[in-house]
Amino acid sequence: MSNAMYQGSALVFTHNLKNLAKLLKTAAADARARGYDPSVLLNARLAPDMFPLIRQVQVATDNAKGCCARLTGGKIPVFADNESTFPELQQRIKHTLAFIRSLKAAQFEGSETREVMMQTPIGSIAFNGADYLNGWALPNFYFHYAAAYNLLRHNGVQLGKLDFLGPVPGMTMSGKIAKMMSDKTTAKAKKKR
Repeated sequence: MSNAMYQGSALVFTHNLKNLAKLLKTAAADARARGYDPSVLLNARLAPDMFPLIRQVQVATDNAKGCCARLTGGKIPVFADNESTFPELQQRIKHTLAFIRSLKAAQFEGSETREVMMQTPIGSIAFNGADYLNGWALPNFYFHYAAAYNLLRHNGVQLGKLDFLGPVPGMTMSGKIAKMMSDKTTAKAKKKR
């Protein structure tokens, strides 16, 4: 199961963080093309009590690096949470990806049964590794990743479901979907949606 834990954490986070970086690149280009201040997007919220885009990206990366560190029994890298621009968010994603890529599949050996303890300001939470990954870390990551995507879409950035999913590693395609998923025809596919 250790290979499954590695595949279900490190590889999933890597794929989706790369997609998130592409979404942010598209958003920055959209701000330039439409001539508005990028801080409008960076500080946008879906609801008054939800985090703005900047914080959604920070928390998504925190979930990814925290999960991989906890599953491997390592130390969680600490970032300053001081990003305020699209390039700074891209750097944060790059640093998170570098940390995850520094981990080897063998380090996840036995992580499905490893005890994971999380301290919060209001108490502690304990899991075994498999329950932590599947019931806590992945849902939290996807919540913040989806919130970032939804913030961008809500504010008019031309993104679609295929941008959110991205080409999944190991996936093969044929027919129309292969054309829709290729980088060369993504813009055409978006116009058809």
